[in-house]
Amino acid sequence: MPEPKLSLTFTCTVEACHTRSTHQFTRRSYEKGIVIVQCPGCKNRHLIADHLGWFKESTKDGKLKTVEDLVRAKGEKVRRGTLGDGGVVEYTPE
Repeated sequence: MPEPKLSLTFTCTVEACHTRSTHQFTRRSYEKGIVIVQCPGCKNRHLIADHLGWFKESTKDGKLKTVEDLVRAKGEKVRRGTLGDGGVVEYTPE
């Protein structure tokens, strides 16, 4: 059986880029490992999750493990949804 996958859509925060892109990765990597994605616009790499502590300077000394933690710490809203058959994305209230 294939590993469960997660999908992330975001807008690059690099000045003069602002490319919107979607990336897929395994749930296990997001919850227990490291996930880094590359922006197709500016080619910058963005840290999405660090449960191994490799990037402590980017994660408030390892306290913020995922991009969701980092975004919430900045006071921004995180929306989680589910991807259904046919590519339908559904969002539910938190």
